[in-house]
Amino acid sequence: MNDYTTTQRRTAGSSDAGATATSAPSSSTTSYGSSGGPSSSSSGGIHGNNDSSNNNNGGGGGGGHSSSSSSSSTASGAFVAMMLPLRVLTSLPSIAAIVLRVFLWPALRLANVAFPPGEYDGINNRAGSDRAARAFVDMFREQISIVRPTTTTIASDGGNDDDDIDRRRRREGGAEEHYVEPPCPFAPRGYDAIVADVAGRRVDSRPLLLLYLHSPLHPDGRRFVGEYLCHPRLLRLLNASSSRGEGDDDDGGGGGGGRGGGGSVVCFGTSVHSTDGQRMRDVMGVSRFPFLALLDVKSSSSGNNNGGVNNGVAMETLLRMEGPRLFAIPPEQITVYLNTAITRHADILAAEATRRMLREEESRLRAEQDAEYREALEADRTREDERRAIAERERRAREEEEEAARLRAAMEEDRIGRARSTIEMSGGEPSPGSADAARLRFALPNGKRIDRRFRGPIDTVGTMRAFLVVHFHECGIEMRNIGLSTNFPRRTYTESDDALTLEEAGLSPQAVVMVQDLDS
Repeated sequence: MNDYTTTQRRTAGSSDAGATATSAPSSSTTSYGSSGGPSSSSSGGIHGNNDSSNNNNGGGGGGGHSSSSSSSSTASGAFVAMMLPLRVLTSLPSIAAIVLRVFLWPALRLANVAFPPGEYDGINNRAGSDRAARAFVDMFREQISIVRPTTTTIASDGGNDDDDIDRRRRREGGAEEHYVEPPCPFAPRGYDAIVADVAGRRVDSRPLLLLYLHSPLHPDGRRFVGEYLCHPRLLRLLNASSSRGEGDDDDGGGGGGGRGGGGSVVCFGTSVHSTDGQRMRDVMGVSRFPFLALLDVKSSSSGNNNGGVNNGVAMETLLRMEGPRLFAIPPEQITVYLNTAITRHADILAAEATRRMLREEESRLRAEQDAEYREALEADRTREDERRAIAERERRAREEEEEAARLRAAMEEDRIGRARSTIEMSGGEPSPGSADAARLRFALPNGKRIDRRFRGPIDTVGTMRAFLVVHFHECGIEMRNIGLSTNFPRRTYTESDDALTLEEAGLSPQAVVMVQDLDS
């Protein structure tokens, strides 16, 4: 028998332990009152019935009450003595189970030594599940090699003699036949690992699960593998659609869809004598072989979960084929059935991928619109800040200018006031016939001339300058920095000369004074 044909051994010790694992029967406590009749007590306590004695001694005072209490205590003691054997009897099954466990424990150990668990035994043995899957893959590859076609890569076109002669000549000339054995589409991993990998993928890229339960002891098991699963068309379909998942071994056989590829089918096969095979047989309710099913694995509890083998994983049966009637269907027709289901699922995945892409595109567009909106808000905020900053600068500049203008006006007003005070202190313009009068002619930059009489021994250059300041102010002439000079003799009068009298300055009895605007 093939090495892959493994059976679970049920040891004698485990069966004995199971036989002794019985629970003690629950017993209700029955109490007996003073009247002698049985009464049921749900709480298991002992209740005395003293109603009759209390009624009989109702008028007897304190002595009657003491006699009633003594009678009740005697009845309770008798009841306890009567119930003790019953409690011992009800505890006998539990005691017997414990004794059997103690005495059978050495036998269980000996049975484990004599009949050790197989390498595929154990419920949570992931390594055993992987070994069972690899054993199935090895058996499947062996069947592929057995059903190897006789054709070569130099294929015949249907009996052309010339081609046959040419092929014969090429073989005789040293050309070797070359045959590429197709890879095994089944994943060499345990059921839990495969389902976890499939359920962990995105909905739009989640492949189907092709489940094949192999019965090594069934007379048609290997026949179905060799004639159907290894049929060239079906094998090409499975390899073309296969996605073995990440981490799958590829020992000499390839993996159809490749490592972690985006195939539409994950193929899983195992023996019904392995843990995974027995689990799936119970879950799927398999009673006839061979068994082949195409399942849609979901990561939620929606749909038909077929018993919920994995926590949080549901499975929907898309195609189920089992029993001897499978051999009435040609392999090509089974290939058509599988191809139809796989194609329909691929269309569903494509539609889901399209919807996902549309959602992602909408999300991207919304993100771009939000980003543009935020950028527009930021630009508006920046422009508003700049506008406020410009307005603030203009306001400050305006205030500074107004303050400067106010200061200039105040200084000008003070200058005009001091000039008028200086003129008033000089006593005003003397009469034309005055002996000390000094007649001055001012030549302005615009060509105009101004004549004015001053007191030569008293008025100063500052008085002359004050006269020009008041005159320009009254005439609306803008000239704040006034320069004074004469040509004959050539002399310039600055503010340091304002204390000189006109006679000291050489401007008496008459002179022509040139007036310049020093700011122009």
